[in-house]
Amino acid sequence: MSAAAAATAVTASSAPVPLFDPRRLLAPHEDALRDAFARVLRDAVFVLGPEVTAFEQALATSLGARRAVGVSSGSDALLSTFMALRLPAGAEILCTPFTFIASASSILRAGLRPVFVDLPTEGFLPSAEAFADAWGSRTAGILAVHLYGEPAPCEPLSALCRIKGGVLVEDCAQAMGARDAAGRSVGMCGRAGTLSFFPAKNLGALGDGGAVFGDDLELLAAVERLRQHGRAGRDVFTTLGGNFRLDALQAALLGVLLPALPDWIAARQRNAAAYLEALRPLHDAERLTLPAATPGHAWNQFTVRTPRRDALAQMLAAAGIGSAIYYTVPLHRSPALAEARPPAALPNAERAAAEVLSLPIYPGLRADELARVVEVVQTALAC
Repeated sequence: MSAAAAATAVTASSAPVPLFDPRRLLAPHEDALRDAFARVLRDAVFVLGPEVTAFEQALATSLGARRAVGVSSGSDALLSTFMALRLPAGAEILCTPFTFIASASSILRAGLRPVFVDLPTEGFLPSAEAFADAWGSRTAGILAVHLYGEPAPCEPLSALCRIKGGVLVEDCAQAMGARDAAGRSVGMCGRAGTLSFFPAKNLGALGDGGAVFGDDLELLAAVERLRQHGRAGRDVFTTLGGNFRLDALQAALLGVLLPALPDWIAARQRNAAAYLEALRPLHDAERLTLPAATPGHAWNQFTVRTPRRDALAQMLAAAGIGSAIYYTVPLHRSPALAEARPPAALPNAERAAAEVLSLPIYPGLRADELARVVEVVQTALAC
């Protein structure tokens, strides 16, 4: 029997294991979510208003920040932050090439230029030393991406920015609930942190949404103006902004779910620990590279690397198990980002893109389902 046939036989009689199923997370909160919907419908304030203000205050408290500003998406959180910083046109922002396109496209849309810094030979985050080596005469700062929920090395990045006179912005879209080396919520080391509430994130809305948070009240006030086209008063617009407002309904629903986040993060961490223990015997360069168990990791994704990635993905699919590749094309190869100034090649990012595969890890994943995932991975990579 082939490895693929064996993997299918192991789980053929079992129900599928989804990569992510938000229904399992939302089911315990259905009554409270319906009550929040009814409250918004009754009050008929659908854009900004008291629901958004209340959620912003609760969010800031949970993050240990002086303030949070709700916006329409994680992408708009990044865009409005870079617009609010008012950096010189064409200034360069160092960032990873291995992330979702919004990280870099938001830099370009704000009139700046992303410069990509390669990954290490192992791991998913560029080192502080690599960022230092890439700093040039036009560099204005760093966008640190806490990819897959893993905290980036923000203290050395912050120190580098202080020495160079640059800014540090933290993309926390995949990392709400993560903690940096100092024990703070990620996003609190730089000028601002940004969040996405896309449904698959650690705290997901029932639609889209985002936020910018931190302790720089002047910067956050600028983001607040920008989210309403640069409005400073009725019919008074002091700068060009956009329509980046968070809907009141999404704020109300997020307010219901926010208290559940610590338990959800703890469940993700337990699932990651179970994977790491069960798959450690396969951990070698020829078969499987496991993600680093960085302290404070929030595990939005459990992403392994294997030269046999495509075969493993096919075997998981044949067994009814969901998986995903984040990301298939590193950003320095994206035609949409041709205005960026990448090196000719970033070999480590390119190799990562050819090897990564994310396994189910969300809080609703049952222990028996996780065991089935492990069994198929073991079967697929046994020899």
